[in-house]
Amino acid sequence: MSTDTSSSVWRRSLRLSVLQQEGAIVALLLLIIVCTAISPNFLTHRNLYDLADQIPIYAMLAAAQMLVIISGGIDLSVGSLVVVGAFFAATQSFNGTPQAIAVALFATGLLGTVNGLAIAYTRIPPFIVTLGMLSVARGLALEATSIYHGQSVAAGGAQPISSIQHGSFIYISQGTLLGVPFPAYLAAGVFIALAYTLRFTQFGRHVFALGGNEAAAELLGVRVARVKIAIYTFSGLLSGLAGVLLASRLSSAPPTEGLGWELDSITAVVIGGTLLSGGVGTVRGTLAGLLFINILPNIFNLTGVDPSWQLVVRGGVLLAVVIFQVRVVPSTRVGGLQLGTEPSRSGP
Repeated sequence: MSTDTSSSVWRRSLRLSVLQQEGAIVALLLLIIVCTAISPNFLTHRNLYDLADQIPIYAMLAAAQMLVIISGGIDLSVGSLVVVGAFFAATQSFNGTPQAIAVALFATGLLGTVNGLAIAYTRIPPFIVTLGMLSVARGLALEATSIYHGQSVAAGGAQPISSIQHGSFIYISQGTLLGVPFPAYLAAGVFIALAYTLRFTQFGRHVFALGGNEAAAELLGVRVARVKIAIYTFSGLLSGLAGVLLASRLSSAPPTEGLGWELDSITAVVIGGTLLSGGVGTVRGTLAGLLFINILPNIFNLTGVDPSWQLVVRGGVLLAVVIFQVRVVPSTRVGGLQLGTEPSRSGP
């Protein structure tokens, strides 16, 4: 009976994910049609270029968050890891672009590994661990910046750190190739690599297995701890890459940037059909969700809508989708948190 129930829940989860994924694609197409109708500037080269220039940073975080959520976890530290990556990228940019990238990715990958180790071996929910890392990483970024400036945060030590203003480091985010911003190619490469990994590799199958049923995955021989550590390390690396793009784009590393970006990444992933309970999700859906939540503020800006409504709409959409998921597929786990006893689905 238990096996039949689990199978039924999995099929329902899969149908819900497909419904959300296709719904996100349809909603994205409708949004583009509406935006084109209400703003003659939406499909201009300048606006499309700006979108292609702005989205890649969020794309890195959405890819990281998708990997984590499919495994049944959540990563609230991605926004703070971005500023850690940006700090090291900016300070090391004077020593060459390869060193700037390597040091930034090493630092954020290490913090991601700490997340993974804590989650894998302490059994503390990912929500709690990464919430703690959100604060730790932000504090480290602020303190490192103040030390670099030789001033306390209160005395102005939180001012952005300037990076090198020319050369290949600036090209990473400000360069173009065939008229398209270079970061767009990086984002496309990350999404293609993620799609291949999840679909065709053993690691990808293990990620889905963890999100579907961690206990069953362990019984089947999946090295759960090792997979979790790898997942959060990859999340840290992708956050660091977003930090490199940020430092290159702004020619500086502002330690107060990235606030709320974890919410943006979660919203993109969930709108695209990845279930917060884990085990189900697609890269195509995440891409649709990513474009949806980035086009919304763009059209708000073009039409002069108060920026505060962007937060209202974005949070409202996330809340509505999560409520819908929980109602359609009751689960004891959402975002790595145990909610309670599994609701009974057996007949009278």
